[in-house]
Amino acid sequence: MAHVRQRRSIRIVQALLVLCAAGLLLFAGYSWGLSSGYERGARASGIDPPTRSSTSQTVVLGVLAVVALGAALALQGSGVRIPVPARLDDLTARAEKAAVDRAERVATGRDG
Repeated sequence: MAHVRQRRSIRIVQALLVLCAAGLLLFAGYSWGLSSGYERGARASGIDPPTRSSTSQTVVLGVLAVVALGAALALQGSGVRIPVPARLDDLTARAEKAAVDRAERVATGRDG
């Protein structure tokens, strides 16, 4: 049952990452549209032209969106190794053995 909950949690995180990436891409497109619309606004002499939006804002938003999509893809399965209970037991046993060995070395006075 825990494995099912873990998978469900990972799928929820993936969905949130994809939604964040979509929002970032939408905002980057909006910023790019504002940037490209600057010239038309500047040519309109009846109103004050809008301020030029930064191109770096669009680039940074695009990069963040790509990173979010990459993180979602990394969680897909083969990119991240999800520990199962048997693997956790193995890792715990190795950590306990290392701690006991270190305590024995300290108790006998050997530093190694």
